Amino acid sequence: MTSHRQSFISRLIRWRFFIVVNVVIIVFLSLTFGREFFRSREIQSEINKLQSQADTLAARNIALSELQTAIQTESFIEREARLKLGMKKPGEEVVVISGEAGPGSTVQEETEDKSDPLNLVLDNQSESTRIANSTKWWYYFFEKRSFEFISSKVAE
Repeated sequence: MTSHRQSFISRLIRWRFFIVVNVVIIVFLSLTFGREFFRSREIQSEINKLQSQADTLAARNIALSELQTAIQTESFIEREARLKLGMKKPGEEVVVISGEAGPGSTVQEETEDKSDPLNLVLDNQSESTRIANSTKWWYYFFEKRSFEFISSKVAE
């Protein structure tokens, strides 16, 4: 009976040792798998973020190439020359229509003003309150407060 008892005790000790070793191996594998799982998720989220940046940059690149194409057209160059450089075609007469004139006013031909070569100013106010017509329109549509401020200054 003692032999049987020793055999049972030795088997039980070996069995417990086997269980402990297996538990340690399972814990080690679980920690390794969990760490790799979270690392994989971080890498995937970074890939998604970089992909969205790449898409944004691609869209911006397309928009810039379209703008470059538009800028290189003959009509755009002519329009910019007329607006910003005050140029006109040979034989063409430039006419300025003033909306602030009285009821009996007529259309006036543009005169050469050396202080404003681009003829962007609508009225002959002092230098500090001169504002280009395009700027007034921008303020009218997109910045109402600024437009109202400018309008009140012009009225003074």
